[in-house]
Formats: sequence, structure tokens, C-alpha cells
Amino acid sequence: MKKFSRAVEKAKYFLLSGRDSFGLWNDFKSRTHGESIDWVSSYIGLSLLQSGISISELELTAQSISERQNRGYGGWGYNQKIVPDADSTAFAILFLSNFRYNLDQAKDFLLKHQKSNGSFGTFLPELIRQYYRIPPEMSVEGWCSGIPDITAIALQVLKDGDNIFKYLKKAQDEKGFWRTYWYNNNIYSTVHVIKAIKKYDSGLEVKKAQDWLVRQKIIPEVPFYIALSLQGLLINGSFTEEIQKRINKLLNLQQEDGSWRTYPILRFPMPSNLEPWKDASRWREETKDQNRFFTTATCLQTLVEYKKVN
Repeated sequence: MKKFSRAVEKAKYFLLSGRDSFGLWNDFKSRTHGESIDWVSSYIGLSLLQSGISISELELTAQSISERQNRGYGGWGYNQKIVPDADSTAFAILFLSNFRYNLDQAKDFLLKHQKSNGSFGTFLPELIRQYYRIPPEMSVEGWCSGIPDITAIALQVLKDGDNIFKYLKKAQDEKGFWRTYWYNNNIYSTVHVIKAIKKYDSGLEVKKAQDWLVRQKIIPEVPFYIALSLQGLLINGSFTEEIQKRINKLLNLQQEDGSWRTYPILRFPMPSNLEPWKDASRWREETKDQNRFFTTATCLQTLVEYKKVN
């Protein structure tokens, strides 16, 4: 138990001491776009709140994220250089909803990404074409079509989502998982869909997804995916033996400074690529969170969620 508590405290210290003077984090460095700040800080801030860090401790972070909102469109992006997107905006809303900020414009911007079948795309075609100067003859359908990983986060934001749930229910693979577009493992979208649909009559879908997660016996030694798989399995308290095995693995993989090692997890398909799990064409190389903040926040949240039910 001392080892567990020490692991949690070391992770918290690593994250809180890693903020800049504005209370923000930066990660996933790109040669052309720099590092993500808005999306990464919203994700980490939300994870810390869910890990028991007080609202007062994260006031500066919230204020800075709010001030970085693109007032012209209403959303947030990878950073302020890039046009806003649905995923970054949804995470910012989830985080800032714990504070006293007016998020109506942000929610309106998020809803512009919704498709007729209830799903959500990542970018608005007109914004992404203008930013990257993509010619009309080149498709951007891959980046703008509705996908489960973006839809799952949007559903966690919105209260009325029956049509979104119907889309996700239909999108589940017969093996139990949901396809991931922007990450290189389906664990990401599967776990976030589980979180999003648990408030609906989704017992069968959740059970099928959890069975798939358990079957991933050869999870690569990637702490980010180990931690996420645990979050999916912890939803209803089943799979005790498998959960304990993965918790032990996660604890053993923690580094001395409180962080966890990172690996390339983000993939960047070509804008026209609708099925990156089949089509290997890429916009640029896969990227890791080189500062380890993103992965460590995910691992910390997992340990705290485990502690709550054990």
C-alpha cells in the first residue's frame, strides 16, 4: 500500500511541477506545428481533477485555457497556431465545465462537427482546407468524417445524445472494440466509448467491449494503453484478476521521477485516408508525448480510479 500511495504522489508532483508559468503543459512536439498546448493541457487538467487535485490548484490552468480560446470560431485546437477542432474543444469544455466559464460558444462550435448519423468529425472542411491550403481536388474526408474516437468525447460533453449513442452502438465491431482513427491502438476509442455510453442502456455493448479488452493479453509495454485498458475494465468492477495484474505492471513501469515512459501513440493519416488501419499513407510520422505529461496523467488517473474501488 505504501508503494501505491508513493506512486500516486510522485506522479502528481511530476505533473504539477511540470507546468509553465501560465499553468499549462506542452507535449507531442511536431516539426511543423510545434507542441500541443491547448489540447494537452485540457486533457491533463481533466485527468488531474478526476485524480483528486483541487479546483483551486488548477484555477490558473483553467484561466489560461479559457484565454486561449479562438474567439472567432469558439473552439480550441492542438495549439493556437492550428485551427480549432472538435476533439480539443470537447476536452477543453469537459475541463472548464468544472469552473465558472461561459461555454455556450464552444458547445455551438462543437456541434458544427456533428453529422446526420449522430457522429462527430475532427475538423470542419473549410477550416482545414484554408489552413493547410489543401486544393479542392484533394479529399479531406478522412479528417472530417464522423469517427468513434471523436464522437465518444463529444458525447461526454453533451447531455442529449440519443442519436450519438445509436451511432456508437452501430459502429461497434463484432469483436467488441471501436476503431480508432488518430491513435495506433483501438484501446483508446474503445475505452472512451465505454465511458460515454455507460449512462445509457448499454450493458451488452460495454460487456462486449470489456471482454475484448481482457482478451488483449499481449498489450505492448506501453503504459498509456495499459492504463487506458484498466480504466475501461474498472467501470463495473469485474475482471478482478486481470485488473490486478495490469495494475502491478503499471506500478512496476513507473520511473523514478514519477513519470511513465512514452512511445509513439498518435498517428497522422493523410487527410483523404478513411481507414488508416488498412491504408498506410501518412501525413507525417507517428508522435509520442516526449515530455511524458500526457501518458503520466493517464496513468495517474487510472491508479486513483483503482484506489476508489479497492
